[in-house]
Amino acid sequence: MLFKRKKSDNWYFKFTVKGKTVYRSTGTSDKAKAQEIADKIKAETYDVIKLGVRQRYLWQDAVIRWMNESEKKSIETDKYHFKWLRAFLDDIYLDEIDTDLIEKIIQEKLKVAGKTRVNRTTEMIRSVLNKAHKKWGWIDNVPYIRRFKEDNQRLRWLTHDEATRLLDVLPKHTKAMTIFTLATGLRESNVTGLEWSQVDMENKIAWVYADQSKNGKVIRVPLNADAIDVLTQQMGKHQSRVFTYYGKPVIKVGTKGWRQCLKRAGIENFTWHGLRHTWASWHVQSGTPLNALQELGGWSSYEMVMRYAHLAPDHLSSYANNLEKIVAKSVAPND
Repeated sequence: MLFKRKKSDNWYFKFTVKGKTVYRSTGTSDKAKAQEIADKIKAETYDVIKLGVRQRYLWQDAVIRWMNESEKKSIETDKYHFKWLRAFLDDIYLDEIDTDLIEKIIQEKLKVAGKTRVNRTTEMIRSVLNKAHKKWGWIDNVPYIRRFKEDNQRLRWLTHDEATRLLDVLPKHTKAMTIFTLATGLRESNVTGLEWSQVDMENKIAWVYADQSKNGKVIRVPLNADAIDVLTQQMGKHQSRVFTYYGKPVIKVGTKGWRQCLKRAGIENFTWHGLRHTWASWHVQSGTPLNALQELGGWSSYEMVMRYAHLAPDHLSSYANNLEKIVAKSVAPND
C-alpha cells in the first residue's frame, strides 16, 4: 500500500507479513519507482520471516541506527556527510557496497573537495560499515576503503589581507558568523547551534555546554568588541537561536556557497575550520601565551596548542639570552 504523508513529496509503504509490520519511506516521489521498491522489500521481508533467509539491510537502515546510537558532538557535520552520500548509497544494500562503488564516491567527491574532506566522507562510510559488521552482525565483511595521506603539521590560516578579501564577498549572514568565529575561535557546530540562553551580553561572556564541546567540558567564551557587535546585529531575529538565514536557524556554513566565496576572494586550500586556526594563529602572533590559548579554545591537551608555538618566535628569546657571551668567554684567546 502506497501513501503520502503531510509535508513530504515521497511515497511511503506499509504492509504486514506474519504479524510483522513494515513501514518505511521509499525515498522517491516517483510512484512507479516507489511501487517497485515496496514490492522488492515486501518480497525480501517474506523470505526473511517465512523462509528463514538472512535479512539484508539497506544503507539507510544502517545510517538511522548509527545516528540513534551515536554519542558524537559533531552530529550536524555527520548529517551533512550522510546527506551528500544519499545520491550514491540510497536504496543500496550494505552487502552491495564494495571497493568499486566507494572508489566512484571518492572520485566524485574529489571534483568538489580536497583530499582531507574526501577522507572525512570515507571515514563516515567506514564507521557505519564497521558497526554493521562488528557490532550488529548485518554484513560479513567491510570492503577496502583507501585513505589519502594528510599533512597534519601544516595548519592553513588566513592573513589579515586574506580575511578582509573574504569578508568583502561573503553574504551578510555568513559574514556575521565568520567574524564571530574569528573573534571567538568557536567550532562550526558551536557557532551554528549557539542560543541566546548561552550569551550574557552585559558581562560580555558566552559559554558552550559540556555536551556541546569536543572535550566534554564547559567552555567559557569571553566576548571581545567584534563578537559583541555581531551579536547585537543578530538580536531580535530569532527567539532562541543566534544565527539565522531568512528567519530559520543556520545548520551548515562550510557549503558550496562558502567555497565559491573563497574562490572569488582568491583563497585556496582553506575550510571553515581554518577560521579557528586563524583565530589561534592571530592570538599567538599578538602575544597570547599558549596556556591561555588552550583555555580560551577549550583544547583538552597542551600538545594541541603547541602547533601554534612557531608563530611566536620571540617567546624563547629572553631565555636564549641567559647564555649571552658565555661562549665568547669560553673560547677567548690566551693573553
